[in-house]
Amino acid sequence: MAWVKSEYAGELAVLSTWLVAVAPWSVSVFGDGFTGVVFRFLPFRLQYLFGLEVSNELTFLWVWDVAGTQGGNTVLAADVGTAAAALFAVGFALSVYYYLREESLETALPVDPVRVLGGVLGAVGLLTLAASVLLNLSGGFSGTTIPVGALVTPVLAGVLLTVDRA
Repeated sequence: MAWVKSEYAGELAVLSTWLVAVAPWSVSVFGDGFTGVVFRFLPFRLQYLFGLEVSNELTFLWVWDVAGTQGGNTVLAADVGTAAAALFAVGFALSVYYYLREESLETALPVDPVRVLGGVLGAVGLLTLAASVLLNLSGGFSGTTIPVGALVTPVLAGVLLTVDRA
Protein backbone atom coordinates (compact mmCIF):
# COMPACT_ATOMS: atom_id res chain seq x y z
CA MET A 1 0.00 0.00 0.00
CA ALA A 2 1.44 3.35 -1.02
CA TRP A 3 1.20 6.24 1.43
CA VAL A 4 1.57 8.83 -1.30
CA LYS A 5 0.92 8.94 -5.01
CA SER A 6 3.98 8.54 -7.20
CA GLU A 7 3.61 11.96 -8.83
CA TYR A 8 3.84 13.69 -5.42
CA ALA A 9 6.80 11.70 -4.10
CA GLY A 10 9.37 14.34 -5.03
CA GLU A 11 7.42 17.08 -3.29
CA LEU A 12 7.00 14.88 -0.21
CA ALA A 13 10.74 14.17 -0.14
CA VAL A 14 11.59 17.87 -0.24
CA LEU A 15 8.91 18.80 2.29
CA SER A 16 9.95 15.99 4.64
CA THR A 17 13.58 17.08 4.51
CA TRP A 18 12.68 20.68 5.22
CA LEU A 19 10.39 19.61 8.08
CA VAL A 20 13.27 17.74 9.67
CA ALA A 21 15.39 20.88 9.26
CA VAL A 22 13.06 23.01 11.41
CA ALA A 23 11.84 20.45 13.94
CA PRO A 24 13.81 19.75 17.12
CA TRP A 25 15.19 16.20 17.23
CA SER A 26 14.83 16.15 21.01
CA VAL A 27 13.50 18.19 23.89
CA SER A 28 14.86 17.78 27.43
CA VAL A 29 13.35 18.99 30.67
CA PHE A 30 15.31 19.21 33.89
CA GLY A 31 15.55 21.11 37.16
CA ASP A 32 15.23 21.07 40.92
CA GLY A 33 13.57 24.23 42.19
CA PHE A 34 13.67 25.65 38.67
CA THR A 35 12.76 24.41 35.22
CA GLY A 36 15.18 24.05 32.35
CA VAL A 37 14.23 23.16 28.82
CA VAL A 38 16.71 22.24 26.08
CA PHE A 39 15.64 22.11 22.43
CA ARG A 40 18.12 20.25 20.22
CA PHE A 41 17.88 21.04 16.54
CA LEU A 42 20.28 19.42 14.09
CA PRO A 43 22.70 22.38 13.79
CA PHE A 44 22.25 23.97 17.23
CA ARG A 45 20.92 23.73 20.78
CA LEU A 46 18.69 26.23 22.62
CA GLN A 47 18.43 26.21 26.41
CA TYR A 48 15.97 28.14 28.56
CA LEU A 49 16.05 28.34 32.36
CA PHE A 50 12.90 29.44 34.20
CA GLY A 51 13.09 30.48 37.86
CA LEU A 52 16.89 30.78 37.89
CA GLU A 53 19.23 33.63 37.01
CA VAL A 54 22.62 32.62 35.59
CA SER A 55 24.91 35.42 34.45
CA ASN A 56 26.91 33.35 31.95
CA GLU A 57 24.14 31.05 30.74
CA LEU A 58 24.85 29.44 27.35
CA THR A 59 21.42 29.64 25.75
CA PHE A 60 22.61 28.99 22.18
CA LEU A 61 25.31 26.53 21.15
CA TRP A 62 26.24 25.08 17.78
CA VAL A 63 26.08 21.29 17.81
CA TRP A 64 29.87 20.92 17.53
CA ASP A 65 30.37 23.18 20.58
CA VAL A 66 28.10 21.15 22.87
CA ALA A 67 30.69 18.42 23.50
CA GLY A 68 33.09 20.95 25.00
CA THR A 69 30.60 22.15 27.61
CA GLN A 70 29.47 18.82 29.05
CA GLY A 71 30.86 15.45 30.10
CA GLY A 72 29.97 11.78 30.26
CA ASN A 73 27.65 10.30 27.68
CA THR A 74 26.62 13.79 26.56
CA VAL A 75 29.98 14.16 24.78
CA LEU A 76 29.31 11.02 22.76
CA ALA A 77 25.71 12.16 22.18
CA ALA A 78 27.04 15.50 20.91
CA ASP A 79 29.44 13.70 18.57
CA VAL A 80 26.62 11.53 17.21
CA GLY A 81 24.47 14.66 16.85
CA THR A 82 27.28 16.37 14.94
CA ALA A 83 27.48 13.40 12.57
CA ALA A 84 23.70 13.57 12.08
CA ALA A 85 23.91 17.31 11.35
CA ALA A 86 26.72 16.80 8.82
CA LEU A 87 24.83 14.04 7.02
CA PHE A 88 21.65 16.09 7.09
CA ALA A 89 23.45 19.10 5.56
CA VAL A 90 24.19 16.96 2.49
CA GLY A 91 20.56 15.81 2.33
CA PHE A 92 19.26 19.34 2.78
CA ALA A 93 21.48 20.64 -0.03
CA LEU A 94 20.23 17.82 -2.25
CA SER A 95 16.61 18.66 -1.39
CA VAL A 96 17.11 22.33 -2.32
CA TYR A 97 18.66 21.31 -5.63
CA TYR A 98 15.84 18.80 -6.16
CA TYR A 99 13.30 21.54 -5.52
CA LEU A 100 14.94 23.92 -7.97
CA ARG A 101 15.89 21.45 -10.72
CA GLU A 102 13.70 18.37 -10.33
CA GLU A 103 13.94 17.11 -13.90
CA SER A 104 17.70 17.53 -14.28
CA LEU A 105 18.42 15.81 -10.95
CA GLU A 106 16.18 12.86 -11.75
CA THR A 107 17.97 12.31 -15.06
CA ALA A 108 21.46 12.94 -13.64
CA LEU A 109 21.27 10.54 -10.68
CA PRO A 110 21.43 6.80 -11.34
CA VAL A 111 19.04 6.25 -8.40
CA ASP A 112 15.73 7.85 -7.47
CA PRO A 113 16.29 11.11 -5.51
CA VAL A 114 13.27 10.28 -3.35
CA ARG A 115 15.00 7.08 -2.23
CA VAL A 116 18.26 8.95 -1.63
CA LEU A 117 16.52 11.52 0.57
CA GLY A 118 14.64 8.71 2.31
CA GLY A 119 17.93 6.96 3.05
CA VAL A 120 19.53 10.16 4.33
CA LEU A 121 16.54 10.85 6.58
CA GLY A 122 16.62 7.25 7.82
CA ALA A 123 20.28 7.50 8.75
CA VAL A 124 19.75 10.90 10.40
CA GLY A 125 16.81 9.47 12.32
CA LEU A 126 18.86 6.54 13.58
CA LEU A 127 21.73 8.81 14.61
CA THR A 128 19.45 11.19 16.50
CA LEU A 129 17.70 8.27 18.19
CA ALA A 130 21.10 6.96 19.28
CA ALA A 131 22.02 10.41 20.62
CA SER A 132 18.72 10.54 22.54
CA VAL A 133 19.41 7.15 24.10
CA LEU A 134 22.90 8.29 25.09
CA LEU A 135 21.42 11.36 26.76
CA ASN A 136 19.10 9.18 28.84
CA LEU A 137 21.80 6.72 29.92
CA SER A 138 23.46 6.97 33.31
CA GLY A 139 26.07 9.70 33.20
CA GLY A 140 24.26 11.49 30.41
CA PHE A 141 21.95 14.45 30.59
CA SER A 142 20.39 14.98 34.02
CA GLY A 143 16.79 15.25 32.96
CA THR A 144 14.18 13.65 30.77
CA THR A 145 14.82 13.66 27.03
CA ILE A 146 11.91 13.22 24.65
CA PRO A 147 13.02 12.27 21.11
CA VAL A 148 10.46 14.33 19.17
CA GLY A 149 12.05 14.63 15.73
CA ALA A 150 14.17 11.55 16.29
CA LEU A 151 10.97 9.49 16.15
CA VAL A 152 9.31 11.42 13.32
CA THR A 153 12.36 11.35 11.01
CA PRO A 154 12.53 7.53 10.60
CA VAL A 155 8.78 7.46 9.93
CA LEU A 156 9.17 10.03 7.14
CA ALA A 157 12.14 8.04 5.83
CA GLY A 158 10.06 4.87 5.79
CA VAL A 159 7.31 6.60 3.81
CA LEU A 160 9.86 7.89 1.28
CA LEU A 161 11.60 4.53 0.95
CA THR A 162 8.33 2.67 0.32
CA VAL A 163 6.86 5.08 -2.26
CA ASP A 164 5.84 3.27 -5.42
CA ARG A 165 7.75 5.12 -8.15
CA ALA A 166 6.27 3.28 -11.14
